[in-house]
Amino acid sequence: MNQGIRKKQTILPLTLILLLSFASLFLIFNKEEQPIQDEATAYQQIFIDEIASEAKILQKKTHLFASITIAQAILESDWGRSALAVEANNLFGIKGSFNDQSSIMPTDEFIDGERITIDDSFKKYTTVQESMVDHMEFLKGGTYDGIKASNNYREAAVALQNGGYATDPDYAEKLIQLIDEFKLYKYDK
Repeated sequence: MNQGIRKKQTILPLTLILLLSFASLFLIFNKEEQPIQDEATAYQQIFIDEIASEAKILQKKTHLFASITIAQAILESDWGRSALAVEANNLFGIKGSFNDQSSIMPTDEFIDGERITIDDSFKKYTTVQESMVDHMEFLKGGTYDGIKASNNYREAAVALQNGGYATDPDYAEKLIQLIDEFKLYKYDK
C-alpha cells in the first residue's frame, strides 16, 4: 500500500504540470488578436503635439480645419520622418523654392492614372512652422476657396482634393481616415 501512495504522489504533480502546460499552450495558440490600436504611438503623438498648436493658430486665421493640416502633415511627411521633412522641414511636399532654397527629391505622382516616380524640386524651410505658414499661403490659390466654404473636415478633405492639391485619387479618403483614426478632429475646436 505504501507503494500505491507514492505512485499517486508522483503522478499527481506530473499530471498537474502537464495540465498547466497544455493550458498554457492552449492560451498561447488560441489567443485572440489584439484590436487595432486607434491611439497614437509615442512618436506619432509627439509629432502631433509638435504641430497641433501651430495648426490651431492657423485655423483661426484661415478657417482651414487644424485636423486637415495635421493629417496632411502626417500623410505628406510620414510623421515628420520623410527625407524631405528631415532635410528641408517641408511637411507638405510643396514644390518650388522658399527664400531661394530647395531640395531635389524623388516623388511619386499619378499621371493618367498611373503612378510614376520623378525627381522634383521642393521648398526648403528653416523651421517646420515656416512650412506650415507657407502651406496656408499655398492654399490661398485656387484650392483654398472650396476649403474655406467647408462645414467640416470631411468636406474640406474632398474640397482639397477637388481643388487639385494632390494627384493621388484617394487623397481625401486618406486624410479622413487619419483624422478619424487618430481623433484629430479634437483639434478643430
